[in-house]
Amino acid sequence: MTTSATFASFSLELLSPLHLGSRRAGVVAQTHRHAPGHLFVHALAAAVGAARGGSPGHFADALDEIMRRFRFGPAFFIDGERRLADAEVENLLLASSHHVTLDGTSRSAVESALFEVEQLVVPAGRVIRLCGGVWFDEDRLDARPLRDWLSTMRLGGELKIGFGHVHCDGWLAGAVRYPGVAAANGDGVRLAAGELLPGAATDGVGGVPLQPWLGRRHDPKFGFGRRLSQAVLVRMHGRSEHDARFLPCATGTAAGCWQVAV
Repeated sequence: MTTSATFASFSLELLSPLHLGSRRAGVVAQTHRHAPGHLFVHALAAAVGAARGGSPGHFADALDEIMRRFRFGPAFFIDGERRLADAEVENLLLASSHHVTLDGTSRSAVESALFEVEQLVVPAGRVIRLCGGVWFDEDRLDARPLRDWLSTMRLGGELKIGFGHVHCDGWLAGAVRYPGVAAANGDGVRLAAGELLPGAATDGVGGVPLQPWLGRRHDPKFGFGRRLSQAVLVRMHGRSEHDARFLPCATGTAAGCWQVAV
């Protein structure tokens, strides 16, 4: 991505439940309470790669291009103008569904293989959107606006059971605020010392403990979501240690995590 980046904010309407995979806790497949930035990178690459022909080379090339040209930060659930804290997301949006593992030969349920999948669902009558931001050199991919691709992609996991459908109903290039975070422009998100930075950050924040951060990534042979990344240490929902600008990391295990902009 060039140094003269443009910042845009966007808003996604949930058309189906989302599973924004976090970790397994016993038989429960947990979900993040927000959408980490790397999920947009991989969801977009899957959509673009499929449109280009669907071969392993198409997917790999799409992923390389998106990581080079775009920096996606995390997206948060916004009610009106207010970011929902994790506890509010749990109270308002969190549900679960039960599933069984199937035997590949008999196509019948494997004994004692029941598991539960957490899902995020906006209640009927509530106008809650998943809102985030992206930095880019040009907001077009293969002659289509990035906004259109955001409605084409499938976000998160459990796609085989119908999860992950979203519609981009808001796009603002040149936005002056990162939704639910702080003021922003092409140089990054601007925070004063002590201000909260929601999401995972690799540096520049304190007040919360370090924790390992890893996720499912693209495997050249088996596809998206089929390889676990190496862990990187992050601080979740920390406070800025100094007056600083932050940008999402563009590549590697920490893709989508905040880092101090140099």
